[in-house]
Amino acid sequence: MSRVAYQRAFQELTGAEIEMVMAGALRLSYPSEDRIMREGEDQNRILVILDGQVRVVRYARDGREMPLSDPLGPGDTVGEMSFIDGLGASATLIATTDVAVDSIDRDLIAAIAADRPGFQERFYHSLLFTVIRRLRMLDHKVLFPA
Repeated sequence: MSRVAYQRAFQELTGAEIEMVMAGALRLSYPSEDRIMREGEDQNRILVILDGQVRVVRYARDGREMPLSDPLGPGDTVGEMSFIDGLGASATLIATTDVAVDSIDRDLIAAIAADRPGFQERFYHSLLFTVIRRLRMLDHKVLFPA
């Protein structure tokens, strides 16, 4: 399942590059209802969801949880915006079920990029597709609320 999740997450990378990222990633597990990432935290990493589901929320001033997207699952990534701009997570991520993820940090990406011309461009191009897809879903949710 890991390779399929990575192929979905990083469509622009070659098979060899996916293998390199997978080999350098750190596997993490979170029990259901655990907070994986908190809004504002700079995690310095991207997480690839391998198993389980994650909900993406922000909190209203009164403490109500406001979902920002449909639940995310295997092959989805989280933490892209903070990884790119270093301004911290834009939302809180909560494990809806038990979740397994691979953590990919900036140092790993820099190390692979140093040896593979074009890798960094393909990696960030993949992230761009993910961010655009999420933005389109959020636009749809705002324009056509349930």
